[in-house]
Amino acid sequence: MSKRPEEIQHRLRSLDEIGNVVGALRAIASSHAGSAETAMQAITAYAGTVTQALAVSIAAAAPYSEPEGPGVMLVVGAAQGFCGAYPEHIVEATQATLEPGMGLVVVGARTADMLSATGLSVLWSDDLPGHPAAIPALASRTTDVLVEQSTHYSGPIRALTGSSHGGHAAIVSRLFPPEPPEGVTSQIAPLMTLPAADLLTGLLQEALFANVAHVMMQGAETEARARVEAMARAQNNLRSRRTDVEQAYQQARQEQMTTEVIELSAGRR
Repeated sequence: MSKRPEEIQHRLRSLDEIGNVVGALRAIASSHAGSAETAMQAITAYAGTVTQALAVSIAAAAPYSEPEGPGVMLVVGAAQGFCGAYPEHIVEATQATLEPGMGLVVVGARTADMLSATGLSVLWSDDLPGHPAAIPALASRTTDVLVEQSTHYSGPIRALTGSSHGGHAAIVSRLFPPEPPEGVTSQIAPLMTLPAADLLTGLLQEALFANVAHVMMQGAETEARARVEAMARAQNNLRSRRTDVEQAYQQARQEQMTTEVIELSAGRR
């Protein structure tokens, strides 16, 4: 038996209200993704300058040697839901990448909860800010945590987050020691007004902070773009469902009118 037209109209209003919420979430996520993309350009330039200065400063030093040990992994995941399967992909990639004895630091409350639920031990976690402007402060705190944990987990500091491009596949990068830029071969020490040890220490700290800020901004952009895509799919589903409900309303209204005509005709006899 068909529902009454009044009931179907209520369903249409509910769908419209849900559509308004989904549209707002999509607009907010799109704004955050655009802000993160713009900020990424500045962070990339800053990180490149620091890395270049660091490479020039140590060009005449002893040959580079890779630190031994599993080290620490920074996972930048999702802060919230409504972003499709992106959180699950980050968790699966973390489980596949994490080595025995490696320390785990997580940014993104939802990802931290999901990783803890799998039985993994998280040394420290914090939430990923919704707005990119708050990321530098979080990157500074996270850098301090990574430096502290690296004294207990020897080895390189790596990061895992999603790609902001199609598919949002997980990407693993090395945060520390920073990757030396290509083409720096000079063996002539630069002129310095600071003691060499102090300069190198400061540049290493700045390089780690710049890389942490970069990977966090990338993670924020990726989550926002995943949410935009998820909300776009939700809007398409809502439009399709609304079309079905509208057709049901027209059918119910026609049946109601037919019933009324029959009743009126019978009453006149």
